[in-house]
Amino acid sequence: MVQAVENLTALTLRLLARAAHPRLDQWDLVTCQVLAALPVPGRADLVSPHITDARLSLGIRRELLVDVVLGATLHLRARLGSSGDILAEPYPAAGDFRVERP
Repeated sequence: MVQAVENLTALTLRLLARAAHPRLDQWDLVTCQVLAALPVPGRADLVSPHITDARLSLGIRRELLVDVVLGATLHLRARLGSSGDILAEPYPAAGDFRVERP
């Protein structure tokens, strides 16, 4: 059995598109413009290599996106999961998930 690498990346994103996640119930799959990607101290940054043309698709728990509109800026932390999906923290600590309206 391969052990997963503890990884986490702090991201600042502009929300471009949003749809129900095809495999995860209660999650949305979003496409974003990446404004910043920074390593989290003490964790590997496995997300940055998946940024293509300053864009990234990732899963975010739907409850976190209530009333969030396209064009909003998201500040969150995400990890590369064992399935290859990039996922935002499902239950972020206070201050680790913020939304700025456009």
